[in-house]
Amino acid sequence: MIGNKTSGKKKSGGTDAPAPEKLCKELARRGPYKVDRGDLGIVGMSGPVYAPRTGRDLPAVAFGHGWMLGSARYRDLLWHLASWGIVVAAPDGSRGPFPSDIDLGTDLRAACTVLGGVRLGDGSVTVDPDRIGVAGHAFGAAAAVRAASTEILLGRPPVTVRALAALFPAPTTADLYPAATTVTAPSLVLSGAAHLASLTGNALDLAENLAAGADPDAESVVLRTLVASTAADLVERPSLRSLVGINGADKATHRAVRAQLTGFFLHRLAGDERYAAFSDLDVTAGDAVAVDVPTAQRPRLDAMSQLLGSKEPSPKQETVTPS
Repeated sequence: MIGNKTSGKKKSGGTDAPAPEKLCKELARRGPYKVDRGDLGIVGMSGPVYAPRTGRDLPAVAFGHGWMLGSARYRDLLWHLASWGIVVAAPDGSRGPFPSDIDLGTDLRAACTVLGGVRLGDGSVTVDPDRIGVAGHAFGAAAAVRAASTEILLGRPPVTVRALAALFPAPTTADLYPAATTVTAPSLVLSGAAHLASLTGNALDLAENLAAGADPDAESVVLRTLVASTAADLVERPSLRSLVGINGADKATHRAVRAQLTGFFLHRLAGDERYAAFSDLDVTAGDAVAVDVPTAQRPRLDAMSQLLGSKEPSPKQETVTPS
């Protein structure tokens, strides 16, 4: 069931938070922190680290890239999170045409360990190892699920993950869903409305399996859709125009994802109740429409029929004439 949620409701908990729409506009803008860029090369990994210039015991996120992409395609998004006080590491492994979500998930776990144990900047910036989350886009969303699961990945044991965000998740292998059922961290699944269940998007299946393993009383799995967005809309395309702030991604999609991701992690990792609405599965926040996972309607066409452009049968066509 889509679009049946309130968009201006305040989260219980005694906070006087502004309406979600107002928070979305606030969080879509750069945050108050100046940002420095480092490199995971100092610990033998490839990929950047974006960190606020000052701060101790900060929250942090390890971010997984999409298929055939790399961290450079998410520079503005990762910089944005850091400007709000969230340290971000983005491993650049598994970028070939036949990547493994297990390999990238292992890298994300390694990045989480690095974030929780290494001083950043001039040595004065630190991360609280108990406030680390994972996130990923498309193929990288599957890797983030692997990283947050209780599976042993290539010999690397599970790490403590306090929040998971899957952006426009894409199908990988069948055993991803059993792994998802072992995730206990609160989760945000954000998808294009047309790709809840398609050949290129598996947001609904992923949310259902995450919910299956979560505490049913915690209501910790949030599924939201962006009506006109696709996974490709989030990808940045660096060019000379980047020098004047044009990153090549779809503006509306990038703006909405910035707000959703920042608000969710500020609540779940930083513990800021002002942003509790971003973790509330009943709240439509800005352009991101809340979807009720147990009652969500699946497309009437299978994935291949959707890919071929077939039209869904009309209700009249589906009517059965009594014998």
